Formats: sequence, structure tokens, C-alpha cells
Amino acid sequence: MSDLATKNGFKNGQPAGAESWTDGQLPALLEIGTEKFSALKAEKASLAGVISGLLSAADDRSRDRLRALDGELAAHAATITVIGQVKAGKTSVINVLTGTPGFLPSDVNPWTSVVTTVHVNKPAPRGNIKASFQFFERDEWDRLMRGGGRLGEMAKRAGAGDEMGRIEDQIINIRRKSQERLGRNFELLLGQTHNYDRADTQLIERYVCMGDPDAAETESAKQGRFADLTRSADVYMSLPQYPFPFSLQDTPGVNDPFLMREQITLRCVRNSELCIMVLSAAQALNTVDLALIRLLSTLDRRQLIIFVNRIDELERPAEQVEEIRASLNATLQRHGIGSVTNIVFGSAKWAEAALTGRPGDLQEASQAALLDWARVVEVPHDANDPCVSIWHLSGMPTLIRAIGDRVAEGSPHRLMQKVRKDLKNVVAQSYAGILGGSGPVNGVEGVLLSEAQVQARMKALVQDLQAELKRETAEILAELRTRLAAASDQFVETTVAAMIRHIEVYGIEGQWECDPMRLRVQLRAAYMGFARSIRAVAQRILARAANETAQLYHDLLGEPGRTLKLEAPMVPQIPAPVAIGRTIVVDLQGGWWKRWLKLRRGANAFAGEYRTLIGTEANSIVAEIEEQQVSSVDAALRRTLQEFLDEHATTLSGIAKAGRVTQDNLRAATGADRHSALRAKLEEATKALDLSDAATA
Repeated sequence: MSDLATKNGFKNGQPAGAESWTDGQLPALLEIGTEKFSALKAEKASLAGVISGLLSAADDRSRDRLRALDGELAAHAATITVIGQVKAGKTSVINVLTGTPGFLPSDVNPWTSVVTTVHVNKPAPRGNIKASFQFFERDEWDRLMRGGGRLGEMAKRAGAGDEMGRIEDQIINIRRKSQERLGRNFELLLGQTHNYDRADTQLIERYVCMGDPDAAETESAKQGRFADLTRSADVYMSLPQYPFPFSLQDTPGVNDPFLMREQITLRCVRNSELCIMVLSAAQALNTVDLALIRLLSTLDRRQLIIFVNRIDELERPAEQVEEIRASLNATLQRHGIGSVTNIVFGSAKWAEAALTGRPGDLQEASQAALLDWARVVEVPHDANDPCVSIWHLSGMPTLIRAIGDRVAEGSPHRLMQKVRKDLKNVVAQSYAGILGGSGPVNGVEGVLLSEAQVQARMKALVQDLQAELKRETAEILAELRTRLAAASDQFVETTVAAMIRHIEVYGIEGQWECDPMRLRVQLRAAYMGFARSIRAVAQRILARAANETAQLYHDLLGEPGRTLKLEAPMVPQIPAPVAIGRTIVVDLQGGWWKRWLKLRRGANAFAGEYRTLIGTEANSIVAEIEEQQVSSVDAALRRTLQEFLDEHATTLSGIAKAGRVTQDNLRAATGADRHSALRAKLEEATKALDLSDAATA
């Protein structure tokens, strides 16, 4: 690291003429760590090639299916949600990952609830849209407020109404000021979308920044500020340095009392496959960050990357980073989360300096921290350009590589598995079409079953499989409800007993606190048991659907159809139980239980109402899991099964209906060489898919 060991190393880092990020180190630096993205691109291109080859020989119905698969591949982008502490540098990290320091505003007012998503290499929904801003629907605030309203009602009964009252007053005040500022436009804007063919910082600020509260009454502040109404902001950019598309969601911070923001963040996490949690090195998961810890406890650890930002603010990062890592792991272990594989330390400021080619602009303390960190981290270096070393020291290549590893295991992997299976089934269906229209088979003209026979058997199979799925899922759901209720009851009883014992020993002034993490751990264990069971049932029923549908092809086509095999559909993804991470009354802590206890005049009188309180809270979480997650999993399974059966029912009926066409009539209608050309394409596709399977095994 001798090139960084002098002050000249900082001064010489800027390329000649570099005045902005577009003139700096962007192309070379952003490509570092994208190996898994490149592998995904190659796999995607291989499947797109198979689809292209089949399109040239397929019939109309198969072409529609192939185009749909091609569209799925083209439109897919991995969704990555960035969460963390307020002012931890989430937005700065996103700006650096997209090569645009300072692009998204990072000084968002703490009461802003906008989710800003940067779509990298993902096509915009319409034409040349570069930025799109969606306003809240008329009833959106009410739906998001239900969490706060529920807590408010419960907290008032628990003696913590003053805490919730402040939150409700702030939310009401925000809406009132919005109505006063916008006048009749307030109602007109609700539910609307504003689209632009450009995206710049000034435009985005109008929709995601609340502005200066002290200037709220000025005329300029009344015009063109929409952050209090904006639900989401979408920005589209092209970055060829990233071989595979992805979307980065910048969420509101969660370590503040604004429960509306918590609801929004939880909704983002529920629909995401990967979370990057950004922490500040000076405050990594400190004791007040309970909201973050709760959220962590609901996720599969493979879905999580922790990026500890701002190590440039440490005096001795070479020593302190390992101390922070040990403390962070201890905190995670203490709260029952366990170790997280990907914990990356770095600095968005250092990354910005590398991207812009201006390391000399770093403050002296930041430069000193960088040199100290360079003592213990082995990174590539270029004697003529320290920006390469600084980029590695910032942690960004490690973070990009970790994102690629996780994304490669997530939805792109599942999508390409699904597309391979669907393509194999399209090939099988096309072969079946050839066999069904090839004239006499074993002395029998055409196919062996009538259209009516095929439809009757398929109808019976659909009814049987759907009934089995309904029966099996009902049993699993009943078991889940039993386990959730048992976890809730056990938590209530043990917590109340512990509280009473504490009061008997230490009295009302003792520092007792209820820790609902135990409840969350038990609820999560119950849900994960449900997920395993439902996945096993789904795999078995979908495999049966594929096998029995293949048997129907065999019975329809006779001996030549025995070679046909069908792939079972992919089991839909079962999301993490993020509802478990939301705030409940006992998370408020403080002195509410003491005030409540005084009003109830004794521990035993308190215990009965406490059981009701915590039981109601636990039951509301259970209800949300059932309504929002269990029901969606059940619906997705039924839809997957039905779509598979409907697809093959159409093919089988079509073959049965046309199966008595003679060879001469078939050739006259379709051309003499059509079957031989189609066979060649199908064989080529089969070989390509077999190679793809081998490569991803």
C-alpha cells in the first residue's frame, strides 16, 4: 500500500479533466466483483437462444407460450431492499453502487415515508420514462395507520398513551399541513402518477424531500413539493458495467417512532429477496435499535447482508473494526439471530472519492483513517492511480460480490429453473403434436383417445389434485394455528410469572422489562415449520400432476408417446414472516407497565389484564401472518397447479381433436418438410437445455 502512504497519493488520484462522476473511474471500478452477474447473464442468454430457436418452428399456441417466457426473462430484475438506521448512509451507499455520488438526495427529512427504487438495466414500463412518482391512494394512509391506531388503542389501556399520542399528533399534523399547502390540489393529486423522461437530483428532491420546516410558509415552499403525498419514486438507469438487472429500494429508516414508516419498510422487505442492512460504524446495532433487531429476526440469514458504513469516521479502523464485528456478532447472538455470513465494513465517502477521482477532497481525518485501514487490508493497487486501492478499501467490491452471490441463489436462479422446466414441457408438447398428427400408429389411425375422453380424464385429474391440495394445506394450516397459539400462550404465562416474581422481590421500582424477542423466535419457528411442510406437499402434488399428465399423453399417443416426460412446475417462493418484526405494545417499554401497575393496585390484578393485552397483540400478529402470507402462499400454489393443468389440457384436447388427420392431408396443410425441421429444432433445444442443467447442477 505504498502508493497511499503519502499525502501525494491522495492528490494524484484525479484523472485529468475529471469534474464529475461521469468523467472519473466509473467504468472500471463498478465492474469489479460482478462475476456472478456475468454468469447469470450467460445463463439468461443461453435460455433466450433456445427460445429463439424454437420460435422459428413452433405452432401459434407454442409461440405465445415461448414469447411469454422470453418476456419473463427480459423483464425480471432482482429486488434488493436497503434498510437501516436513520442517517446511517443508506442513500449514499445506493448512490455509490449505481456510480452516481450525490444523485439521490441523502438529507431526507426523518418524517418522509417515500420508498425510492433505482432500477438498474430494467426496462421502464412505458417508453422512455426515466422517473416515475406515485402518490398515496385516498385510503392508503388509513390502511397504513391501522398499525399505529391499533397500538394507540392498546397503549392507552396500558398506560403508554402519551407515547402513541405524540406519534398520532405528528401524523395528523403532516396531513393538515399538506392540505393547507396544496389546497384543492391535495385531493386531485391522491392516486395520481407523475412520469418524466428525465431524472435528476432537483426533480427527485421535489418528490422525496419535505423541505426546510422553517420555510414551510413561504410561497416557494408551497409549490412543487410533494414528499408528504408521495408513496414511491422509481428511477430507471442504464449501467452496462452490471451484466444483470436489479432494483435497489431505498426505504425509510426504522429506528424512529413513526410507525407508518415501519409499515412501509416491512411491506418492502416482504416483497424483496435480499436485504442490505446499512449500519453506522459508531452505532452498529446499539441498544436503541430494537426495530432493526426485530426485522433481522424474521429473515433467513441468507437473505441478509450487513454493511457497516462510515468506518472513515473511526480513529483507528484497523483495530476498531474487529471490535465492532465482535460486538455486532454478540448482539445478534444475544437476540437469537445467530451469525450472519456477510458482514462488510467500508465507507461510502471513500467510494465516492474513488469514483470521482478526487481522493484529495477527503478530510484529513478521513485520509488518516484510510491509511490506517490500508495497513490491515490486502487490496490491489496501482502506483499511478490510488483510486483503485481506495475503491477496494471502501468495501464496495466486497459488497457487490456478496450481492451477486445472494442474487445468484435467489429469484433469477428460480426464474431460470422455471423457464428451463417450461421449455422442456414446450418441447414435449411439440413432440406430442408431431406424434399425434403422424398418421397410423400400430395399425390404429391417429390417436388412441377421443377428445371427450381426454377432457373427462383431465377434469377428473384437476378435481382430484385440487381436492388433495386443499385437504393437505388445511391440515398444515391447522397445525400452524395450533403452534402459533401455543407459542403465544407460553410467552404470556412465562412473562407474567417472571414479572410477578420480579415485583415480589424488587417492588414496583425495579427495572423489569418484557422481552418479546422470545415470542418472535417461537412464532418464526412455527412459521418455518409450516413453510417446510407446505413446500413438501406442493412438491409431491405438483410432481404427481406432471406424472399423471404425462401418462395421459402416453395413453393418447400409444407406444411412441412413452418417451415423453414432463417437468413438474416450480414450487412458489414462500416469503419470510416479516409481520413478526412489527412493533407491538411491549416493544414500547419505558415506564408504561409501572404506571399501569399502580392503577391496577397490585401484581395479581395487573396479571389478568396483562395476559389480555399481550395475548391480543400476539393474536394480531398471527392473524396478519395468516391473512397476508399464508393465504398468498396457498393462492400461489393453487394458481401454479391450475395453470399447469390448463396448459396441458389445451394441448391434449388439440391433439385428440386433430389426431385423425392422415399423413397426406397433414403434409398438404403444413408443408412436407415442416415436421423434419421442427424435429431438428426440438432436438437442438433439448441438447441446449440438458447442457444448461448440467452447468447449473
